[in-house]
Amino acid sequence: MTEEKTEEKEMPSTVIVSKCMEFRVKPTKEQKILIWKTFGCCRFVWNHLLDERISYEKMNKGKLLNTTPAHLKKENPFLCEVDSMALINTQLNLNQACNKLFAKGKTPRFRKKGKDKRSYTTNWINNNIEIIHKGDRENYIKLPKLGRVRIILHRSIPDEWRMKHATVKETTSGKFFISLTFDVDIKPIETRKKFDRIEAFDYSMPSLVVSASGENDITQDDIHWYRNLEKRIAKEQRKLSRMKYGSKNYWERKHKTGKLHEKASARRNDFLHKLSCNVSRSFDAVVVEDINLQHMSQSLNFGKSVYDNGYGLLRNMLAYKLNSQVKVLVKVDRFFPSSKRCSACHAVNHDLQLSDREWTCKSCGTHHDRDKNSSKNLLDEGKDILNRWASGDSSLILAPSGVLSEKKLHPQARYNVRQDGE
Repeated sequence: MTEEKTEEKEMPSTVIVSKCMEFRVKPTKEQKILIWKTFGCCRFVWNHLLDERISYEKMNKGKLLNTTPAHLKKENPFLCEVDSMALINTQLNLNQACNKLFAKGKTPRFRKKGKDKRSYTTNWINNNIEIIHKGDRENYIKLPKLGRVRIILHRSIPDEWRMKHATVKETTSGKFFISLTFDVDIKPIETRKKFDRIEAFDYSMPSLVVSASGENDITQDDIHWYRNLEKRIAKEQRKLSRMKYGSKNYWERKHKTGKLHEKASARRNDFLHKLSCNVSRSFDAVVVEDINLQHMSQSLNFGKSVYDNGYGLLRNMLAYKLNSQVKVLVKVDRFFPSSKRCSACHAVNHDLQLSDREWTCKSCGTHHDRDKNSSKNLLDEGKDILNRWASGDSSLILAPSGVLSEKKLHPQARYNVRQDGE
């Protein structure tokens, strides 16, 4: 008899993930001009390469033209004044956009001056990007072509982090920021059979989320950051619309309008960072619902309310913060009847309408608050998914980002699940 040897797959000791840190930079007047030139050159390269590829695609259907910005530099010497890696990254982004959209019969959009995203990316090669410390509050970052730029280091960067690339951007208020991306080694998430504390969040448009434990319930006074500034923003935008584009008054008013938008965004990010940080430290696993926010924003005029809440941003924050602490974010399928199912007897109420905020179960007589009942059902479903994951269920998948969810079903199977569940 021959003995069969089964080799167990050993989990890697560390996993490489990308982490990004954003800092504010204060360039000089000359450095600002060079940054603005780089923005314009990136837009120039994008539009010219895109025009070449659209005409080539019409002549040679099914074939993609892959040219570099080198031939453009011969005809336009001003492209040599800016960082070459910024132009190469623009070409790579265009390649990705063309491969994705040409297959669908669509074409990427041309970039327009004044409406283009004012940013460019340069890669780390042979220490061309380096942070220089001159004092406790005086720090600089060395960038290609720009030289040393003043940077506000509000956080320390660990020495073991390996830099990949940097993105320089200008906000609508006229401030400059730099995003540094690093490769970081972290411990992989191992399968656990026991989770001491689990929290579940159900999305609620008036109050962002409702927690199953009741410890992290949000009130309406804590959110609505854009709504609170909407009248002031509308007033500034009316003034901006009466000014001539490109004039000095136009840019001053545009920066004032941008500051109000940034104020709402900063308040939202600050609140969500504090909430996600507190939750990730207090619980071993968090359960959320994988709802389609884009579809929700396009129905019943919910656009501003959905985007103002920032629920999608909260899920992303929870995912990477839990992952850094070797914890799990569980995503329950969007077709799971969390609102219609009784958390006491698990009977499904098919007659429940969206306007019904409270309802009584016909089977057991339990009176439910809609959102609280949904969060309890999500908690039970999340525990079931974690138990299945611990037992080695192959229908579950753990993404590198630390998100545990069901594998994608066939569209017909999803339709059947929806018919049965809701």
